[in-house]
Amino acid sequence: MITCASCGAANADGRQFCAACGEYLWDEGSPPPAPGPAVTRDRPVTDRSTDARTDPAVPAPPGPGPSTAGPPAPVAHPPGPGGHEPGGHEPVRAGDGTPQPLQPGAPSTTREAPGPAAAVDPASRPPEPELTCAHCGRGNPPNRRICRFCGESLTAPVGPAPERATWWERLRDRWRRLWDRVRRRGPRRPARKDRRAAGAARRLLLLVLGLCLVGVLAVAGPPLARRAVEAVRDRTEDPASLVPAAVSASSEKLGAGAARLTDGASNRYWAPTGTAAGAWVEGRFTEPVRLLTVIITPGVGERRQAFLEAGRPRGLTVVTVDADGKQEKTDIELRDEPGEQQFPVEAANVVRIRLVVRSTYGPGLDPAVAIGEAEFFGRR
Repeated sequence: MITCASCGAANADGRQFCAACGEYLWDEGSPPPAPGPAVTRDRPVTDRSTDARTDPAVPAPPGPGPSTAGPPAPVAHPPGPGGHEPGGHEPVRAGDGTPQPLQPGAPSTTREAPGPAAAVDPASRPPEPELTCAHCGRGNPPNRRICRFCGESLTAPVGPAPERATWWERLRDRWRRLWDRVRRRGPRRPARKDRRAAGAARRLLLLVLGLCLVGVLAVAGPPLARRAVEAVRDRTEDPASLVPAAVSASSEKLGAGAARLTDGASNRYWAPTGTAAGAWVEGRFTEPVRLLTVIITPGVGERRQAFLEAGRPRGLTVVTVDADGKQEKTDIELRDEPGEQQFPVEAANVVRIRLVVRSTYGPGLDPAVAIGEAEFFGRR
């Protein structure tokens, strides 16, 4: 027996369609079962020749011909209401086929043959909702377990629905598709005349750019080249000591003149009179030099006790003046400790160098500030 997956009705083996609902009895995608021999139901068979129902288990009556049983039996009329003949009672046939009258009150011994089962009209059944595939979104019959379009499972758990795109995302996607379409189409191929004019314009532009580059190199090239050469020499040549030809100061304390700043002895120093802030000392060179490094020895000496008994420079401003009168300023900060302290100060074509006191250590001491030695290194 084959059970219909749609309505649950039982069907004989070998059937291809359900007798109750008319649906297929096999899954789509698999071949239908091979048709087998017809199966005869165990129910009375209608004899079309006599229009009478006969039981296949009972032998058929003899055919036409001479018979010794007597006259043929009369044809039975269809029973009336209540299972009896219209006259009131159904006659009973004797063993020789002769009908016998039925006694009043006796039950009828003739059973009514069951009629064929009423078929269910498929159109009268309410339509069942289709199963929507979560992968391709197409409908499927409600009894399917696999989508007939994409082959995915219809019983798999469906994840949460994707969030609805915002208007900005939809607008962005629309512009992106439009741009992709324009880019795939590509620009229109220009005519030969237009291509020739475009080539001439490009050549003219390249010529103008080349002339501008040559002009820039002619103007800025030599200074840049000299600066590059000076940078290489600064890194490769050893710096020489640059001793000023003359030294002057804003003021000098008695016994602490400006000349002692470059005499090579750290136990002799320069000290101004009055306040230290704004006091300066300056050296002059006979020819322009390239300055690279400045070395300052603060205080009145290298002994710790003597060093702390006088004011020491804390902040100095190094002012360089070149041969054209252009000034450059560099601020340096000194540590409050005796000994040499080195600072990189780069300047070209220097003819004068000045040290200006901005701040000091040990306020209120006498002298207010003292610088034991100032040394300059570079190239002539």
